[in-house]
Amino acid sequence: MLQKAIKDFKNGWSLYYVWVYQAYHDITAKYKRTVLGTFWIAGTMVITSVSLALIFGALFHQKLQVALPYVMAGILVFGMASYVFYDGAEMFMNSGGIIKNHAYPFTFYAFHTICKSFFMFLHNLVVYWIFMVLIGAFAIPHWSILLAIPVVFLFIFSWGMLAGMLAARFRDMRIMLPYLGQLFSMLTPIFWRTDTLSGPILLAVNLNPIFDIVQIVRMPLLGSMASPVMWELSLIYTALGILLWVLLFSMFRRRIPFWV
Repeated sequence: MLQKAIKDFKNGWSLYYVWVYQAYHDITAKYKRTVLGTFWIAGTMVITSVSLALIFGALFHQKLQVALPYVMAGILVFGMASYVFYDGAEMFMNSGGIIKNHAYPFTFYAFHTICKSFFMFLHNLVVYWIFMVLIGAFAIPHWSILLAIPVVFLFIFSWGMLAGMLAARFRDMRIMLPYLGQLFSMLTPIFWRTDTLSGPILLAVNLNPIFDIVQIVRMPLLGSMASPVMWELSLIYTALGILLWVLLFSMFRRRIPFWV
């Protein structure tokens, strides 16, 4: 059972020259012949971050140099973590024709969509640093970000594959998962802080897997390291996702072409 999942993973990874090019082409083709080009990608993040930082900064009496880095870094990382609810849910359905006619490894479609998400993250990261320099809030990233990125990759890969299989088998989940993504965007402290929370509510927020994944990347971007508890929870959620993926993918991988 484990060998089937590992073999598919290796075969999908070996086609990196295909899915990297396709991911790059998918992003650049949309903005071809535009004045700003791919910088339009960061437009939503910048407008949303500045608006929320001004609003919540005024509500909590925070300077822009304090509120904007927290909000923008949160939106930046959440955009990658929310892959599970959006691109993950669509990875097999959007490639149904290819799956039925070509014998690509199923992990190929996960690598393709994750690579596209990662390219957008890197692009927005450059814009984030530019804004931090402009407002005088730039912080040297903590070294733990080098450990956080692989953890985030394994998290969104495993849970994204599960979401893709679930959405292909049960079509209602294809519609429901994006709504769950919107719900998590409000329940996750992206633009609000947990300082004023306590008791069961604080515990529930800390157990939110998306929050832990966001924090292990956001905190290094702000110049510090996430708490050990958040690291432990992130690793637990990631290990659980990998275990479920190996089990369910090995059992149902041959049925995916009949679901899409």
